[in-house]
Amino acid sequence: MSIETKQHESTTYRIYDELKKHVGKQSAISASELSGMFNISERQLRDYIHEIREDMQFDKVILACNQGYYIPTEEEGTADVKRLFNHAFSTLRIARATVTKGSRNGQGKIKLGKYYKEFVESFGE
Repeated sequence: MSIETKQHESTTYRIYDELKKHVGKQSAISASELSGMFNISERQLRDYIHEIREDMQFDKVILACNQGYYIPTEEEGTADVKRLFNHAFSTLRIARATVTKGSRNGQGKIKLGKYYKEFVESFGE
């Protein structure tokens, strides 16, 4: 049995191949330069980048900074993962507080689906 892989537009693969040439933050390529290379808007470029970041078929991590997009070094990748988890946990704490406060102070109960309710409750105070 083989693993199915999603087929992407050729532009997605071409952008990914270009990004692989830009390793390390100091080698970042700007969104305007990258979108110009492929004759697409920066909005379209962000969509392609999102697709590449999200799909496990693409094995390289893509990061962004003020200078543009790049493949991180190990240290840069580690720092970014820590930042992402800190942001996610902070957002979850705020969601939990919102649900708790909403149900006890007369604002009305905030309804969550079963999965979300169990997840939020497991996260704790």
